Amino acid sequence: MTFISLTQLPWRNLSFRHECLPNHWVCSASLALHIDEWHLWLADKPAGRWLLCQQQPLAFCAALIALWESGRVAVLPADDRPGTLSRLASEVDGTLPDAPGPRLAKSAETRPRVVPLDPSATAVVLSTSGSTGNPVQLAKRFDQLDAELSAHAQLWPLTDSGVISQVSHQHIYGLLTGILHPLCTSTPFCGGESRYPETLVTRLQEASAAGLHPVVVSSPAQLSRLPEHLAWHAATPPARVFSSGAPLSQAHAQLAERLLQAPVIEIYGSTETGGIAQRRQTSHSAWQPLPGVALAFQDGGLSLRSPFLEMPQQWWHQPDLVAPVDDGFMLLGRADRLVKIGGRRVSLDHVECLLTALEEVSEARCVDLDRTDGRLGAVVVLEHAFIPHQRDARQCLIQRLRAHLFDHLEPVAVPRYWRFVETVPSNTQGKLDRTLINRLFADLDDPKEPRWLGEHLLDANSCLLTLEVPERLAFLEGHFDEYPIVPGVVMVQWAIHYAHDIFGHRGLFLGIERLKFTRALLPGTRFTLQLTRREDGIAFSIDSQEGRHCAGQVRLQAPKGGQHG
Repeated sequence: MTFISLTQLPWRNLSFRHECLPNHWVCSASLALHIDEWHLWLADKPAGRWLLCQQQPLAFCAALIALWESGRVAVLPADDRPGTLSRLASEVDGTLPDAPGPRLAKSAETRPRVVPLDPSATAVVLSTSGSTGNPVQLAKRFDQLDAELSAHAQLWPLTDSGVISQVSHQHIYGLLTGILHPLCTSTPFCGGESRYPETLVTRLQEASAAGLHPVVVSSPAQLSRLPEHLAWHAATPPARVFSSGAPLSQAHAQLAERLLQAPVIEIYGSTETGGIAQRRQTSHSAWQPLPGVALAFQDGGLSLRSPFLEMPQQWWHQPDLVAPVDDGFMLLGRADRLVKIGGRRVSLDHVECLLTALEEVSEARCVDLDRTDGRLGAVVVLEHAFIPHQRDARQCLIQRLRAHLFDHLEPVAVPRYWRFVETVPSNTQGKLDRTLINRLFADLDDPKEPRWLGEHLLDANSCLLTLEVPERLAFLEGHFDEYPIVPGVVMVQWAIHYAHDIFGHRGLFLGIERLKFTRALLPGTRFTLQLTRREDGIAFSIDSQEGRHCAGQVRLQAPKGGQHG
């Protein structure tokens, strides 16, 4: 298919249709109708920067394009957490609602007059992952996006394809690969629930039935969890599978290629630089630069010039350590992971290497928490058999890990705060970002919080959280002096709090039904909280290795205008 740049409005191409696909695919001229509805809604609204957070690709595309065609700038938050949206809302000229309102009949004469976009104008403002500090905003012009999209079209044409995205389009990788590249080539695409493996199989079958060659946009977090038992062979194999956001292990690359019967292409880059290089590591472990990207190597560092940069003619110094090879380079880790603790320079990479040398540790992330005591935190991935479930086991494990590190490090470099997980929590780009780090260690500053150790969406309406009872939980005081336990009302409060956090505000509290407490929840206990969204509220259950602690249903009054989430 012919590639048309963003500035030439490829979405106004009426050939952008495919009759054989379900409605959750973005593939027909109806996109123009949705865009026009947003134009009408925006007609009397202020110009400037508008906050756009929409999970469904069709709604996202229509709103994004209407902003562009009306001369506005889209600001894309890194996540949809209420705190993130509230902070950004105070920095923009407006926030787009979930929908522009009831559809209005309109003739061709009432449709907005649109002209090609200015290549030098700002298209979107993105948030970086913030893995080494608070997230910062970064603007991208149309010419930057078009340059990178042109490189994608050169390397990976989408002829007779259908793109299935498992990642968020709120970030540069998902935006370019899962949304804009298909838009620029009139290629059908979908996302949303495709992040679930079971739904991915269905989407592959839909593309196959329509005579399309599927292309999957994924991440290490998704590809590392592909279940073997699904009917991966019941559809046409994908033309290719993309992965980005974090390194993909060779084992997971091999697993994905075996199950999906397709090459897995990794893209290396950042929000600041755009794409830098790509590889298929089952064939070759070295990275090759993308078209138009010039690289320079000096003292183990990487510099680049790229048309995807804000200033294409200037050299950009990437904070990664590399080793050049004949046909590209090898990534060796971050160059900026040196921190000062107690006046001493500490390599976070070195601490992580020491931890992973232990048999029970499969992965470790050492993090600077920016606390007043200056001490480090550690997120340690353990096999299921080594996960501590009670306070004594946790303390013994911490002592053993610290003793090992004391043999190699100065005392100030040994982490003081520990979180034990079965997989590293990651955002939609597969990264442990600052938001997630703050959640992992939030109980250090809020004595009413449980320790959050990760969450997993079971389906669109259910989520499983892994939590731990901090030994210094404020609610343990006076309940009871000789045998402290978590009060039942606190367990219910946690369920309601996390339900609002995950599913959005569910409404006012009306009551509790079928509430049953079967076992005390003690300090230091690791437990799971399962939440299920219902029409009239939520159902929840709390379980640990010892069994069920409580379960119930909370009735909530839906907010006016319908339920959100």
